[in-house]
Amino acid sequence: DASAASTDVGDEILFEDATSDGSTLLNSGGGTGTPPIVLQVKQLNINKAPTITTNSATFVTTGHSLSITPSSTRSRIMIEVRGGGAICPYINQFQIGTIFRGSTNLAPGGLENIGNSTAGLSVSPHNIAFLDSPKTTSEVTYEIFFRSQPTKADCYWSLAGAEGADATMTLTEIAG
Repeated sequence: DASAASTDVGDEILFEDATSDGSTLLNSGGGTGTPPIVLQVKQLNINKAPTITTNSATFVTTGHSLSITPSSTRSRIMIEVRGGGAICPYINQFQIGTIFRGSTNLAPGGLENIGNSTAGLSVSPHNIAFLDSPKTTSEVTYEIFFRSQPTKADCYWSLAGAEGADATMTLTEIAG
C-alpha cells in the first residue's frame, strides 16, 4: 500500500542552484543568496510495491503519483524519488525514468538511467531529483514513468517485493 502525508515546515533549508560552480542559492524573493523557505512537504511511501515491468521504448506509468497545491505561482517544487530497486536483464539494456506533471514529461530524455553493463545482474535504487516551476496555485500531480532502452526483455521498475526495499516520492514546495 502507498500512503501520502503532508507536513508544513517553517525552517529554512539551503538548496544549491545547478550552476557550474554550485555557488548560487535558490532564493525566497529576498535577494540573491537568501535561503529559500520550505512551505510544505508531501511524501508518498511506496511500500514493497509489486514488480512493474516494461519493454516499451515509450514511457509507461508506474502507477505512482503524488499531488500538491502550490501556495504561489512563484513557488518551485522539488520532486525526489529515492530507494526501491530497478534492474534490466540484458547487457547494455537500460531503464530510463522520468517524471510527468499531468501529461507533460518534465525530462523527455529521462532523469535516471539504471542499467546492466556487465554479465552480472544487480539491483540499483531509484535516485531522481528535479526542480519544477509549475507557475500555478491549482493542484499539480506528479507521476513516475519509465521505459526500456533498447527494447529487449522487460525492465523492472520495482523489484521490492516481499524482501525488497521501500521507495519514496517526495514533493517539497519552496517559496519563490
